Amino acid sequence: MRHDFRLSIITVFGGCAALAISPFAVLRFMQGNMLAGVVDVGIVFAIVATNVYAWRGGDIEWAGTCVTITNTLGCVAVAWVLGSAGLLWIYPTLLANAFVVRPRTAAFAGIAATIALQFHPSLFASVADHVTVAVTMLLLSLFSYIFAKRTDLQRQTLQDLATQDSLTGARNRRAMEDELAIAIHAFRRNGRPIALVIFDLDHFKHVNDRFGHEEGDRVLREFVRLMKASTRATDRLFRFGGEEFVLLMEHTDELRASHSLTQMLDRLRGLLRTADGVVTVSAGAAVLGHGEDRSHWLARADAALYQAKQQGRDRAVVAAAHPTGAQGSA
Repeated sequence: MRHDFRLSIITVFGGCAALAISPFAVLRFMQGNMLAGVVDVGIVFAIVATNVYAWRGGDIEWAGTCVTITNTLGCVAVAWVLGSAGLLWIYPTLLANAFVVRPRTAAFAGIAATIALQFHPSLFASVADHVTVAVTMLLLSLFSYIFAKRTDLQRQTLQDLATQDSLTGARNRRAMEDELAIAIHAFRRNGRPIALVIFDLDHFKHVNDRFGHEEGDRVLREFVRLMKASTRATDRLFRFGGEEFVLLMEHTDELRASHSLTQMLDRLRGLLRTADGVVTVSAGAAVLGHGEDRSHWLARADAALYQAKQQGRDRAVVAAAHPTGAQGSA
């Protein structure tokens, strides 16, 4: 939760919602209102199931969308069953939706809920009530959208400043440490393979010595541009230090890592150049193993990089699979 903002929001919201709704479900059953009680139990069950799905490595965006759909439909259903007493639940739900999913999705949910409630045959005593509820719900959706959108933009700006390398545009080492922790926790939940690759620009000191640091900086920026064009949207590139970079590749085992790195180095070999010729790149990769910690994972990738340099540079070496059962902590 400390490393994943959206997961933390879904978890906190889900826990609070389940604790708040459960007593009302019990109360409905005690009062003999079985339909309302079933709706409340269904909401709680769906929220808990979605949280379990998210914690077991499921898609966070999809989990948030499921929570929003469940809560919005549940509140509308409760309002239809209980009347004006159930209507009050819609307001905290609309506010919470703005933080569980993307602001635009939350706004659509608010508009849909507003429209759905207008068709209730006896929920409103007068036209004025119809208009008042519709306007207040739409205003709450609008204000929540503006606030959440602004907050999201500010958080993204601060995150970029804190996690982006100013020279190359790649993520920095601080971001890498956070992403490694997230990757290890995700692997322990879902077991999907993830590879870590360390790249080193060969003889980079020669570039700086012969052409100056300005040309060296240009080569680093060009390397990052080419890497972003050669990798998937789910891959994350970090500047490890100097001319070394780290790439995290999800859903990638040893075979796929070897194949992908061969293609990447071929592309770099043809396009990464200085005035006197090609700048080559060496790479070492390691696929995270069960029980492996961050330090050992990095060390195996670094050892593979050392082998690539010992074998003549301008090549990639993928470390052998980590033995199952080794112990470590993230």
